[in-house]
Parts: sequence; C-alpha cells; structure tokens
Amino acid sequence: MKNKCVFIISLIIMIISILFMCVNRFVAPLQDLTLRILGSVMLVNIFVLSYSAVKLKSKN
Repeated sequence: MKNKCVFIISLIIMIISILFMCVNRFVAPLQDLTLRILGSVMLVNIFVLSYSAVKLKSKN
C-alpha cells in the first residue's frame, strides 16, 4: 500500500512539473531559478517514480 501511494504522488508531481515546462515553452517564460528548481525536482522524481514502479511490479 505504501509503494502505491508513493507511486501515485510521484506521478502527480511529474505531471505537474511537465505542465510547468509546457507553460514555460508555449505560454510565458519562467524565471531561470524556477526552471532550475523544477529540473532538480524532476530529476529526483524520476528516480522515485522508477523505483516505486519496479517495487510495485515485483510485488505482484
């Protein structure tokens, strides 16, 4: 149950960060610091998302 919650939260964070990147690309440019923080969050989130996905698949 814990891994499923981590997977869902991580997936939501990834979707939100991708939406921010799309806003930056197509609507209005964001500040450089905001993009750097968003990129760091995405890098950490990719690790968490892949780890929790593997844990969920190996449990079933």
